[in-house]
Amino acid sequence: MSDKNVNALGERFQELRSLQGQYNGGEFNETVDSPNGEKYQVMKSLGDQLGLPGTAAADILARLGKPDELTPSLQSSAGVPVMPGPAMTGGQVQQQQQQSYYLVYYWRQKHDYLYFKIDPVNETVITSDWHKTE
Repeated sequence: MSDKNVNALGERFQELRSLQGQYNGGEFNETVDSPNGEKYQVMKSLGDQLGLPGTAAADILARLGKPDELTPSLQSSAGVPVMPGPAMTGGQVQQQQQQSYYLVYYWRQKHDYLYFKIDPVNETVITSDWHKTE
């Protein structure tokens, strides 16, 4: 897929992510809520292309925009904690800074989303996949 196509898909994703559907306070909207809908198809294409190992996180951010979540773990929906918090030694801070993190983009809010696991040193994709609630 060419950069032009990826850019066009990214622009379309930005438009689609602002539409309301049943998962974000509106009525069912085929375009954004259905597995056959355009939002899922666009996100799938972007994930297939940008989710390849070694893809720069900056490329994902440039195409998809700000993630819905930036989190160190998919087990929790909470983002990275900020002050106040427990005091950490320099070694603990350095170890925490070396942890991989996830860029999460909602398809149907927290029910179904596309994520990219990012290497914190190289800031590139390690892996990418979908979380889908059945």
